[in-house]
Amino acid sequence: MDHDEIIKKQIQNLNRHLPKGRISLEKLLEQDKPRVENRDGDTHRFKRRELEYLADLLPPEKHSKLRLPIIVRISPELGRGASKISGKIEREVIEKILEKEGDEDELVIYRPEIRKIRRKLPTTTQYAFMISSTKGKPYGRTR
Repeated sequence: MDHDEIIKKQIQNLNRHLPKGRISLEKLLEQDKPRVENRDGDTHRFKRRELEYLADLLPPEKHSKLRLPIIVRISPELGRGASKISGKIEREVIEKILEKEGDEDELVIYRPEIRKIRRKLPTTTQYAFMISSTKGKPYGRTR
């Protein structure tokens, strides 16, 4: 096994807590006990108050487009203490919470902002660890 393969396996192990698939806010609000299955087979539960908070932030027509949990991507390529949020609706939610404006598909946020987001959304956000291989392909894909 080469160096890239070893790193790839370690990153995959770090990301075992991530969901097998993300679910729309709309569908989660319909569930009695909102949850998603993780890659490791465990169940990740969402707090209803967080789902309702997110529903209040977005117009109803966007509830089907917001997929949860929101993934906070941590990568050394972004620099120390920086993370990335991808997705138009996900970015819109984070920008509203942080009272920040952006115009790109991806939003880079920093440690103090990450803390604020995680305090407000502890069950509807999750960390994903990413690192590029020496061959230029990302490890730890979250889709």
